[in-house]
Amino acid sequence: MHEVDLLVIGGGINGAGIARDASGRGLKVLLCEQHDLAAHTSSASSKLIHGGLRYLEQGEFGLVRKALGEREVVRRQAPFLVRPLCFVLPWQPHLRPRWMLRLGLWLYDHLGRRSPAFPASRAVDLHAVPLGVLLSPQLQHAFSYADAQVDDARLVILNALDAAQRGARILTGTRCVDLQRGHGRWHA
Repeated sequence: MHEVDLLVIGGGINGAGIARDASGRGLKVLLCEQHDLAAHTSSASSKLIHGGLRYLEQGEFGLVRKALGEREVVRRQAPFLVRPLCFVLPWQPHLRPRWMLRLGLWLYDHLGRRSPAFPASRAVDLHAVPLGVLLSPQLQHAFSYADAQVDDARLVILNALDAAQRGARILTGTRCVDLQRGHGRWHA
């Protein structure tokens, strides 16, 4: 029997990150994962660390700011795993005005702390760049912006290793099958 302050069930990026943060704050942490670390969703993700560009349209500026901040934290803590990745967003007149996209990308650039690792968004004339020949000739204008790509399975492992170095117990091949509350405590 182990007494801990926090039981984390699941060894994906969220579980490993929570275990790392909590153990770094001095809590006694136990993480259990029924398979291996990063064995499921974390290893099948898009590999993107993004700032939530799509949330701007819904006015979720705080969420975008937070996501961009988290992206920067991960980039600073694991620069060897994170690399900027540029995206090109073609513009079509029937979707929304060009000025609106430009304004949204400007906000995206400025809601988080600007890092030189991520180039600022910019307008792109698709007829003037090699990329344009690969796209439909009707597409003339686009915008480029940067997000980040990460080796997410390695990021999970690094978080779990750091949590363990901070005192957390990391148990793989260990499934939590029952939780019961009794005498002011949870029993797993």
